Amino acid sequence: MAKTGNEKLVDALREAATIRAGNIVNSRNLKPTSRTLLVSEGYLKPIIRGWYLFDADVSVVKTGESALWYQSIWQFIGQYLNESYGDDYWLNPEASIDIHTANNSLPRQLVVFTSQGKTRNILLPNDMSLMVIKTSEKPTEIMELNGVQVLKLEFALAGLAPSIYRSNPLAVQIALGQSDVNTVASSLLITKNVQSANRLVGAYLEIGRKADSRNLTSMIDAVGLGPLKGENPFEIPVVKIGNKRQESAAAVRVKLLWQKLRGDVEAIFNDHVVFDFFQRSLDDLLDSVDKVYVSDAYHSLSIEGYVVTEDLINRVASGKWDVNQIESDKQQKDALAARGYYEAFQALRGLIKEAHNEGATNLDLAYLLDVSITQIYTSLFKPCVSAGIIKDQDLAGYRKGPIMIRTSRHMPPQSEQLMDCMAALKDLIVNEPNFAIKAVLGHFFLGYIHPFPDGNGRTSRFLMNFMFLLGGYNWVVVPVTERTTYLDGLEQASIDGNVIPFAKFIHKIMPV
Repeated sequence: MAKTGNEKLVDALREAATIRAGNIVNSRNLKPTSRTLLVSEGYLKPIIRGWYLFDADVSVVKTGESALWYQSIWQFIGQYLNESYGDDYWLNPEASIDIHTANNSLPRQLVVFTSQGKTRNILLPNDMSLMVIKTSEKPTEIMELNGVQVLKLEFALAGLAPSIYRSNPLAVQIALGQSDVNTVASSLLITKNVQSANRLVGAYLEIGRKADSRNLTSMIDAVGLGPLKGENPFEIPVVKIGNKRQESAAAVRVKLLWQKLRGDVEAIFNDHVVFDFFQRSLDDLLDSVDKVYVSDAYHSLSIEGYVVTEDLINRVASGKWDVNQIESDKQQKDALAARGYYEAFQALRGLIKEAHNEGATNLDLAYLLDVSITQIYTSLFKPCVSAGIIKDQDLAGYRKGPIMIRTSRHMPPQSEQLMDCMAALKDLIVNEPNFAIKAVLGHFFLGYIHPFPDGNGRTSRFLMNFMFLLGGYNWVVVPVTERTTYLDGLEQASIDGNVIPFAKFIHKIMPV
């Protein structure tokens, strides 16, 4: 008996689910009929010839517009390079440093070296490219990290071009802070790059590692490669935070980036008139907050992607997964999200009362900050737990895996680094004297870290407004009509380290 169209689709989905690696499918492992069917139905989205993204969001046609793509880029690159070159490839020093230092901003062009094949440029979705360059010698200091072959940290430092100190100083500073100067010296003795040694001697001195700078000079001079003339390769002074090697790279990045951005936010808000939170009557405060609730809830944003799971395949098999079902699911979740937003608003309202009752001299900001983030997030999704849409354990702690931000080149830190990142962020907010900076950078960095499986944007805006109120600023509603400007500002801060557009946007829409 001939199979129905739905049965063929189910078979093809199961075949692809069996041979995929992460969300990536190499079509040579898939029957041509299955590939054709899954492409036509929208489940396979082309990356390059023969390689596809396995994605259940059939409403999205282009790979680069899929929320899953940015989560899956390194999966693809690792599999593609391994398929093409085996273990005979490695990322260039700059890209290696990016991975070692948890720089999750994806470059427009990723440079890879190999001793086989030929030089070529491979175009990827969203104007990205993979430049493969043939070279005669393969370095010995290679390791696998995040599924790709990279240069070991100290060897990558020894090979950095001078331009990277100017274009990506945060990554270099983090790498220096986590490096072993003895291994750096060994790497320089292999490469015999005296110019790089001069830069590293000056760079260690600039970040406050005076002993390492001198020891590196002594080791290089002792073998006759010197004399070294240390030079500061950084274009602007670095922020000294005293990072130690045992700190996660992602947490150090948060601390450095905060110090880099805070001055720009302070300059934008320095002329804004504020009120005294503790001198203003509690009834007046709560009334002002209640008046913005409907507008604030209406303008809340929500973005969702669908991952191909066994449950989804079973729903397809039973005829319960189609465009209408997706829309029905979305409507149900939207209704529950609206209830969750109300619950979170009430939770924050209670914390405002608690803070006001404590008074200025007894305010325990560390406590209020900690409990506010947890209460807001759990309140947002409590209705979904009650409805059985998400598991109750998903409300405990931070996300357990990677997460995606649709159309953003920023990839949030890996789940195992979240505790360090969140601890660093909470300390930064508490110790920051300026409440406008607490609010704006608190919002930005909570989204940058993306600690929760969902609701990070809503939680970030609640946190921002809590800090604004405590500092004597009015509640800010981000209008959905300004969504593009809002997200573009966050993207510029994440990718380019430029928070000015985002801070100016928030300042502009803040009620006087």
